[in-house]
Amino acid sequence: MSKFSYNISSVADQNGESEVIMRIYVTRDSRFRIKSGIRLDPKRWGKKNEINIPLVDSPERDELLEKRTKLKALTEYLETEILNMSDRELITKEWLEKRVAMYHKPVRKKREKETAPPETIFTIFEQYLATQKFSEVRRKNLRVLLRTLQRYELYKRVTGSRRFELTFDYLTADTLSDIEDFISTEPDVFRKHPEIYEAIPYATRTSFKTPTPRVRKEEYKRKLSEPGERGLNTVCDLMGKFRSFVIWSFDSGYAKTNPFRRYTVGECVYGTPFYISNDERQRLYNADLSHNKQLETQRDIFVFQCFVGCRVSDLYKMTYNNIIDGAIEYIPRKTKEDRPITVRVPLSKTACEIIEKYRDAERGVLFPFIVEQKYNQYIKEALREAGVTRTVTIIDQKTRTEVQKQIWEVASSHMARRSFIGNIYKQVKDPNLVGALSGHKEGSRAFARYRAIDDDIKKELIGMLE
Repeated sequence: MSKFSYNISSVADQNGESEVIMRIYVTRDSRFRIKSGIRLDPKRWGKKNEINIPLVDSPERDELLEKRTKLKALTEYLETEILNMSDRELITKEWLEKRVAMYHKPVRKKREKETAPPETIFTIFEQYLATQKFSEVRRKNLRVLLRTLQRYELYKRVTGSRRFELTFDYLTADTLSDIEDFISTEPDVFRKHPEIYEAIPYATRTSFKTPTPRVRKEEYKRKLSEPGERGLNTVCDLMGKFRSFVIWSFDSGYAKTNPFRRYTVGECVYGTPFYISNDERQRLYNADLSHNKQLETQRDIFVFQCFVGCRVSDLYKMTYNNIIDGAIEYIPRKTKEDRPITVRVPLSKTACEIIEKYRDAERGVLFPFIVEQKYNQYIKEALREAGVTRTVTIIDQKTRTEVQKQIWEVASSHMARRSFIGNIYKQVKDPNLVGALSGHKEGSRAFARYRAIDDDIKKELIGMLE
């Protein structure tokens, strides 16, 4: 696979901006230095050879975010072009420069038939999904955004604008604000206009479980697809994904303007990460739950997850083949396509004990798993019965205010991953070492959301002053 690195030109233009230079390593003997066509103030180029984004919301910040997204998209485009070359010896500097020019000014394909339907924002979105390199998880989240935009268009038609079409020409700062309001209030829209969700379901998976005699099947299915309340972080995340799509469309020539230049997307806010301590995990594991075998089983699976630190999506795929020389090995599903790395976590005595307790070669997977929603419910119940009821302060994502709850009330499968990372970090305090066990890359900003600088660490640091 080709490698890319970046630098900033020492020559500034009349606007005081310098061009980002790309160094591309195609093969051991083929290395090229080309211009990216992306310019910025050299003061905004960091020591780590990347664009520094200011924290304060401003038009400059939005412009720099756009340029960073553009540089990443250009890199992915060149990577794809290089991979599609059967003979990489034919790649030259001129060939790469031509691809950069084509990226900035793509050649629009002529329609084969005059009767072909015109391109809409949704067909362009499908092209975006088909041509860009996304992980499986991100592609799924983008599908959620696509269906939300389709429902927004239908909502506008139902509520008065019968011929309304969501187009790039119609996109303005006011429209973006209206879309954000729609994303935030979908439960209310569902109650007033359920026909929208019959046409474009909120969830793609619909249960076909036999309904009770009192409930018709259609009503039962519709109830299962009812939208849930979205927190502000979810709204910000969806709008951020929409912004990336609009910028790509603008750079590709589909959109004439970029309305996000005049519209600021909010930042995601995370509270102090909370997790169960090693003592609380041991109290949970030692609790007598034999009166409910399913509860006991799911408790054990959760404890195992606390010892390996994987995401639940990776846990549910594990088989006995993942156990190699006393360790569990897996490739994280979330980063499988973008950054495939093998994570290897040595198995502790307790983890091995749990594996042996549920060993069944005919089962196919490592443990008797159940649907994730039920798994989360059992985790809460097991913690409550084990007396793990410590009060924690969390951020209410609907109001962005602090609230206090007992830890079992806000527990889920992902808390096992936080516990794994947080408890190890307290011992070694080396994010790169912990990241090697959790699958986070060096310098990952997401890593900070998994560990907290708690009182024990603070006391240890203050003790160094004595």
